[in-house]
Amino acid sequence: MKPILHINTGVGWSSTKPLARTFKRLRYCDVGETTENNMLYYLWERMYKPVHANYYWHTIHKHRRSKEGRALEFVRKNTTLDWYIEYMKSRVKEGYKGVSDFSNANNDLPAKFIQQIAPILQEEFDVRVTMIWRHPVRRSYSQISTYYRNYTDNDNAEPGWEIRDEKKANKWEKIKNEYPDSISYWKSQLDKPKNYFIPDYVSVFEKWSVFDKIYPVIMEEVWEDPTELSNFIGHKIDKMLPNVYYPERGTKCPKLENLEHQYNSDMQDLSPDDLQEGRQKLDWIYENFNKKFGYIPYQWEL
Repeated sequence: MKPILHINTGVGWSSTKPLARTFKRLRYCDVGETTENNMLYYLWERMYKPVHANYYWHTIHKHRRSKEGRALEFVRKNTTLDWYIEYMKSRVKEGYKGVSDFSNANNDLPAKFIQQIAPILQEEFDVRVTMIWRHPVRRSYSQISTYYRNYTDNDNAEPGWEIRDEKKANKWEKIKNEYPDSISYWKSQLDKPKNYFIPDYVSVFEKWSVFDKIYPVIMEEVWEDPTELSNFIGHKIDKMLPNVYYPERGTKCPKLENLEHQYNSDMQDLSPDDLQEGRQKLDWIYENFNKKFGYIPYQWEL
């Protein structure tokens, strides 16, 4: 029997880590050394964007460490798909059905690369693919606010957000001077959204649909009732682990252990007018979702 490889393809700031940890608690899939190894993203860059891969290696990837400061086994400059397969198989623990890769960077992989790796991975693993989506307006603000907080005050940034590039540091200093707070910067991104800030949920689903087993997770729905997700993974989910984005409470959310990335994300609270403006400008996400799946989650209109 093939081990399960559960790949989650983002989208960040939608409770990806609580979902991964729920799978681990159930002994369905362990997370390995970290929830986000970014191996497939780095591999894609090595194959198709070698100049940027070298930049990514020297400014981010080679600096990755565990919380305890130890080196991580998956961090290899000469990453290959064979190494990814070998590494992921090595992380399958006794008593678990498989291992998961919850790298949010999987969201950024192009369709051509996904088509290339899909048959190889499905030969080696029982691959299940999910993508978890949250209220598009609130999710986009949480992400952009996190970038604003960490990059405009980099001396006090969270681990993993260190800037090691003078050009990047100058860019964010300019942003800080132009936009006085996180909401003003968020609004500046709504008219011409960058994919890494505001992705089209349906496009993510379609490019990963080359895999045989795929399921879109609506964050608000699964925290209300995980039955359909249980059916997809073939493993009963008695309850989802805590998630400060459900219900939405903005800056008033509880500060739960190991969820700092969630409760620190929103620097400010979106007003009803902010939410309405975001809803109007991101209407294309809602419309694309409705055309594909035939409805809009009621929680996304609140």
